[in-house]
Amino acid sequence: MSSTGTSAAGALLTRVPVVLAAAVAAVTAVAVPLVLLDLWTPAVAVPVSVVVAALAGRLAWGTPVVATGWWPAAGSAAIALAAGLWAALTRAEHVVLRRDAGSLANYAHHLATHHGLPVDASPAALGGAAALADPNLTLASPAFYEVGDHVVPQFLLGAPALYSLGDWAGGWTGVFLVPAVLGGFGVLAVAGLTARLVGPRWAPAAAAAFAIAQPVLHANRSTYSEPPALLVLVGAASLLVALVPATGRTAARLGGGAGLLVGACGFVRIDFLREVAVLVPVLAVLLVVRHPGARALLTATALSSALAVLAALATSRPYLGTIAGSLLPLVAGLLLLSGLSVVVARLARAGVLARRRWLVSERLPVVLAGALAVVLLALGSRPLWLVVRQDPQDPGSRLVAGLQLAQGLTVDGGRTYAEHSIDWIAWYLGWPVVLLAGAAAVALLPRLVRGVQGHSPLPSWTAPYVVALGATLLTLYRPGITPDHPWADRRFVVVVLPAVVVLAVAACRWVVDRYAAHRLTGLRVALAVVLLVGPAVVGTLPVAAQRTEVGQPAAVARVCASFAPGDVALAVDPRSRNEWPQVLRGSCGVPAASVVVPTAQGRAGTPEYWAALRSAVDRAAQRVRDAGGNPVLVAAGGDTDPVDVLTRLGVADPRTVVLLRTTEDERVLEERPDGAQRIDVRVVTGPAPAAP
Repeated sequence: MSSTGTSAAGALLTRVPVVLAAAVAAVTAVAVPLVLLDLWTPAVAVPVSVVVAALAGRLAWGTPVVATGWWPAAGSAAIALAAGLWAALTRAEHVVLRRDAGSLANYAHHLATHHGLPVDASPAALGGAAALADPNLTLASPAFYEVGDHVVPQFLLGAPALYSLGDWAGGWTGVFLVPAVLGGFGVLAVAGLTARLVGPRWAPAAAAAFAIAQPVLHANRSTYSEPPALLVLVGAASLLVALVPATGRTAARLGGGAGLLVGACGFVRIDFLREVAVLVPVLAVLLVVRHPGARALLTATALSSALAVLAALATSRPYLGTIAGSLLPLVAGLLLLSGLSVVVARLARAGVLARRRWLVSERLPVVLAGALAVVLLALGSRPLWLVVRQDPQDPGSRLVAGLQLAQGLTVDGGRTYAEHSIDWIAWYLGWPVVLLAGAAAVALLPRLVRGVQGHSPLPSWTAPYVVALGATLLTLYRPGITPDHPWADRRFVVVVLPAVVVLAVAACRWVVDRYAAHRLTGLRVALAVVLLVGPAVVGTLPVAAQRTEVGQPAAVARVCASFAPGDVALAVDPRSRNEWPQVLRGSCGVPAASVVVPTAQGRAGTPEYWAALRSAVDRAAQRVRDAGGNPVLVAAGGDTDPVDVLTRLGVADPRTVVLLRTTEDERVLEERPDGAQRIDVRVVTGPAPAAP
């Protein structure tokens, strides 16, 4: 093949993903000021996004290329295209708010239709200050916080902003298709990173194993934050690989680009602080050896991370407060590692560390590799000797207890099942892949340590290895997510699964190369590919063609059509309070609030509860009438029939507006999910009766 053809194939495989990552990161960054200025409109946001994406992509186009033949590049691109297309064809339609995907979809729709933040809750239509002061009335619903007289969405702005672009292009269908497109880009990015780390010929195998893994497919066909986060972070990893061997201005440019992308992950997910924290020791090493790209990497990472944190504070402050228990340890870890790195770097510059024989001993790399092996074995064996629990009063604990009861398990709501985190990876990638990845991580560590000691050059994969290993160990130790599957497994999509796949591919290549001089090398390669891809196929096949929440956008449209101008919705049962307030506000343009009964006023189902609820509904309805509106009660079922709920509240003729029988993903705790479960989306409404 000509050098031109090799260069073009290499650009497709190893440069284009970085360009795409830079473009996506730029759009998430520019979305923040536009949204805060209420300028997230098609006329402004689209041209601005196109310009900043083009500029960022142009800057990233200088990323060094790994020469390769056309078949690895074309094969990887075909796998990425197929992954995106399949995710699009099997896309979920999660609009009625039940889990995070529904929250992000409603957030995106709000941005597309209202062009800014916060969410206007129309307090005047509810009765103004008197309504806001009523303890039996709330504007809040899951993932949408009441702050004063308005509502603030839970999650960071980046992913909803990207998905809102799809809303302008194709309504709800456009929203659901954007994650699939970004997911396809993410698969190509994993292939490109593999080409840099392991070799281009192994890129298609890595792309296939990663794309087929069920958590990846699940994230790509739902409106989660993982698809854009994966693309940006893997793009940053590719730049970090190119950085180490670079010199001069090229190194500074690569370091600046990598740092900007690492920090830009913070526009999409707040736990980017974990990756920044474990990158700090690498920064210290690069500064000590006076790498020409070290200062640029440090400056760019600090700058973009600071901007991302400020954006989170400006748009998602209530969310940060609710996760303070998880967030503060990340911040503390970042500060601690930064402080230690500064001290160690100064000691190294002064030559103090070089005089410590044990630090430069040839035994140290082996000792640290052995320690890593012990840590991995401890994590993997935890189910034999540990049960991880959390506060049984945590809301997640109550959900877990309900699932345990429904699945015939011992009720112990405090369990997080975190001790099984490696089992969860093996469900989808297979134990051989998990073991190969662990072996590769242990085998590579001595080479890295010798590079830090100065006995050999630093490997080009130093930064991605440290970041991936550190983040993976922390995630496996404490996944920090409600442990029902497949919902919980998206926690592994951004860092853990790419790390495991690439390490396993590296191990396979080592085995094949080790015996390359022998016959049957082609057969060994084929067996390695089957070993990598086969378990992923087995784990995903039962749900590969599964579509969930189908019909929800049409159901929402029917609900919206049932309301008339001047109507104000009052959600009166638990399920309607959870699922419908933001849908009614954001999609229907109907002012909405929830009528609640604190536990002190009566336990659900008791006569005291119904009396308190009726009294609260009457007060809320009267305030709406006084404000010139028509109060409409909304019930959505659950443990109590919604018609019965409205009848108890005095509605003479409750009307079933919609009854949709659809499916959602399973919620299983102790086994790999292999199907879906039926859910009914039912909405019953009726005019609030006049107070007696």
